[in-house]
Amino acid sequence: MIVQLIHNPASGTFDEARLDVLSRAFQACGAQVRLGRTEIDGRFEILPECDLVCVSGGDGALRLVVASMVRAGLSKPLCIFPAGTVNLVAKELGYSSDPEIFAREIMAGFLSPETARLEAPLVTSDGQPFVACISAGPDGQAVARHSPALKKRIGGAAYAWSLIKLLGDWPKLRFLLTVESPDGTTKQLTSGAFYVIKAHHYAGNWTLAPSAELASDIFHVIALTRARRRDFFRFLAAVVLGRDPARLDFVQSLPACRLSITTADEQSRCAAFQVDGDLLPKPPREIRMADRTVAYCLPLPA
Repeated sequence: MIVQLIHNPASGTFDEARLDVLSRAFQACGAQVRLGRTEIDGRFEILPECDLVCVSGGDGALRLVVASMVRAGLSKPLCIFPAGTVNLVAKELGYSSDPEIFAREIMAGFLSPETARLEAPLVTSDGQPFVACISAGPDGQAVARHSPALKKRIGGAAYAWSLIKLLGDWPKLRFLLTVESPDGTTKQLTSGAFYVIKAHHYAGNWTLAPSAELASDIFHVIALTRARRRDFFRFLAAVVLGRDPARLDFVQSLPACRLSITTADEQSRCAAFQVDGDLLPKPPREIRMADRTVAYCLPLPA
């Protein structure tokens, strides 16, 4: 069995020694390991002969690998070792952060394809797959303005610090959203900030859409019809306290299979969008469910 172990050297928590422990752990379980690394332009090779693709990194690295597999037309079981700043997919699927436990549980899962596979329908942004979330508004601006050096030192807290610094220059954005529901009906919304949620978790242990999950064939649109400072921090407080933010009078939560996005002014046209914790190079126009899936290899106690 061949495991292609792909790592993200730009990850805020990249640790070469820990990657080596993970590689040796797979070898101790009887696997051959081939190392690879993500590149910022997403152009790297998935080995056709590998039996399992393992990503060591965060959700951003996973997104690059999934996109590469889609481009190459490859369908192989995939797993992610949580070694990034934020690991939403790993958290939802129950992957261990201990390299030796992770390798044993993944190898056990690989040998049990009938019970240890999750076929996750893919969602795309202008044709490019993503794995967990996209957002625009204060969150996107915080990602755009964060310090990579600070992120390497303090991890995800760098985004929180960037958000705090926004208080003196709060973004005033306006997005026009057309949401197509699974039953074919459409709804139009005007939003100052919004989230597209595919995974259950957001920004760590938080949940924006309680029914969201990777296995679902829909995604969720969380739209803030008002996104002033006090509105946004009321929204954050509800999420931190474990409450459904859709209960707030300025928040709408809709299941969706397609979302069209237009902007109402120049500032909004230049707004930053974050995708899986990274900055999108340009604002998306359409988000929709794709007609293919990615197969996650689930962990099994060994």
